[in-house]
Amino acid sequence: MTFQLFICVLRTLFYQFFFIFVAFAVGFLLNAEYVGWKSNVVINSYNNIFNPIDFEDPGVLEQLYGIGRFKIFAFAGYPDNFRVVEEAMCAEEWYWVKYTYTEGKKEKLLTKIDHVRIRWKPWEYYYDDADMEAWTDAQIKEYVEEGSLNSRETDRAFRLKEELMQNEREK
Repeated sequence: MTFQLFICVLRTLFYQFFFIFVAFAVGFLLNAEYVGWKSNVVINSYNNIFNPIDFEDPGVLEQLYGIGRFKIFAFAGYPDNFRVVEEAMCAEEWYWVKYTYTEGKKEKLLTKIDHVRIRWKPWEYYYDDADMEAWTDAQIKEYVEEGSLNSRETDRAFRLKEELMQNEREK
């Protein structure tokens, strides 16, 4: 009697799990594009949390420069003979650039300074627990004396901003 009861319970559980498996399989087949789209969100969130990209990693700055150049080129209306003279990143997100281009039939060479924000950081980047810890005096002294890639780029961006403001005052 107990053996038959055991088989009855196993059969009941098997059919319940089998029904759940079939329901998920059919649901996935009918909504594959939705599930596939959501899976990319989950994968990106996992990578952003456990394998974060840092601004000082090799290649990140060059890629951000490329994105910024294209945005400025597009926002300026795809000018002829577009050439970047100087570029910098401020606070890891603001791309500042000084560029030249030709305008009109006279092909007059013009120089302009512009900026655009590049939102490359995922939301997880802003909530890192290590960033919430206070710096020691030695860390502050090292940062002030030696700086970092971020501080040097920000200094260059501020110089471009000051040049833009000076040009605006002279007009």
